[in-house]
Amino acid sequence: MHLVTVGARPRTYALHVPPKRLTSASVPVPWPLVIVLHGSSGDGMAIQNQSAMNALADSARFLVAYPDATGGEFGVYPSDWNAGTCCGGAYRDNVDDLAFITAIIAQTSSHVSVNARKVYVAGFSAGGRMAFHVGCQLSASIAAIGVVSGSLVDAACVPRNSMPLIAIHGTEDPVVAFDEPAPPFPGAVPLAANALTPATQFWTALYKCTGGTRTVAAPHVFRNRFTTCTSGTDIDFFTIGGGTHGWPGGPVDPGAQPPMNEIRASLLIWQFFTRHTHK
Repeated sequence: MHLVTVGARPRTYALHVPPKRLTSASVPVPWPLVIVLHGSSGDGMAIQNQSAMNALADSARFLVAYPDATGGEFGVYPSDWNAGTCCGGAYRDNVDDLAFITAIIAQTSSHVSVNARKVYVAGFSAGGRMAFHVGCQLSASIAAIGVVSGSLVDAACVPRNSMPLIAIHGTEDPVVAFDEPAPPFPGAVPLAANALTPATQFWTALYKCTGGTRTVAAPHVFRNRFTTCTSGTDIDFFTIGGGTHGWPGGPVDPGAQPPMNEIRASLLIWQFFTRHTHK
């Protein structure tokens, strides 16, 4: 467990380092870094178990950080993230989670060789809301974001740089509804995004996407991909018909149960991340 002080508040996170490192001409190369954010009432260990990201990191050779959220100023609420205009004690007490993410990147980079062009953030549920918030506000240092069962609650979302997005959501999610509202769209939503989550529609409008393709990824899973967007932004959305609230394809229920187990969210997110480096 690692400790970093943000303002006057001590914050903690776990860091997984694979046993082997990528090399080029037998010379070690800097690590990509993936930060994975847990859901409400959870902690870094919970999302580590849900996502099984460590095994993937060992085979693909990237670092994974698992931050712990707070319960607000006095820790009297369930753990949560301050993701904009919602929710929980972290929001009510104005906890600076953006500074926490920035501090994790800086501290990790000071001890381990991190590729600054390959830093990514993924999150589940409330952690997905925080991943969106990071994409909105920290685009100067993040190459892409991944959101599982999350929504957009940042009413001041204006990324300075391109922010590629992969998102996954079940249509029967009882915790973060598939149709949970997003802030007012910053432009027109392409026809191909009309059946997607409002957060994803917001992203397609934000980057002025003009088209999209829909394919069958698995028996109950549709993939909508948008590549004709401004700034070269790539948007990938997976709809799990009948899917609920979990990390798809992970070892923990309901992610391990059908139809959630028809795809592996961790693998899809990592494959998406590998297509993007910070410009």
